[in-house]
Amino acid sequence: MHKVSSTCVANIDLASAWQKLSDLGQAHMYVPDLTGTEITTNAKTGIGASRRVYSQRPPLIETVVEWNEGSGFTLKLHNDYGDGVPPMFSMASFVYEISAESTTTTRLSNTMEFEMKWGAIGNLLAKLIAKPMQQMQEQIVYGQKLYYETGQKAQKGQVLALIKEEK
Repeated sequence: MHKVSSTCVANIDLASAWQKLSDLGQAHMYVPDLTGTEITTNAKTGIGASRRVYSQRPPLIETVVEWNEGSGFTLKLHNDYGDGVPPMFSMASFVYEISAESTTTTRLSNTMEFEMKWGAIGNLLAKLIAKPMQQMQEQIVYGQKLYYETGQKAQKGQVLALIKEEK
């Protein structure tokens, strides 16, 4: 299992951060490359809730497999064919977690966990893609920070500038 994580602190209280995070239909507001989000199940939250996220690439399907009320959830990535997304993965998931940093700030933590196909070759490939995967996680968590603090869609240029400013 490979993991890439990123974390930052947002100027928003924990309850307000949870209200935004638990709205599964809002991923396109904080993931810079997404153009839309569609809830595809009757359940809007909790285990089994599923969404389709859109970008310039084929849509991804994300289904909640773990739900921790008030603090986070885990989304399994899959597609209509039941295999990993993108195809080089045998399994992939996103873990979103939040925790109170103070009464007015919240720590946002995101982890992508994945297993590669192709055995040793896949593990070598995982090392090659580690840096871009890490950058993607940073863009997501800092996109969350911008969206949570402003209520506005996080634009990629804004996210990249914020990452540069805070690093």
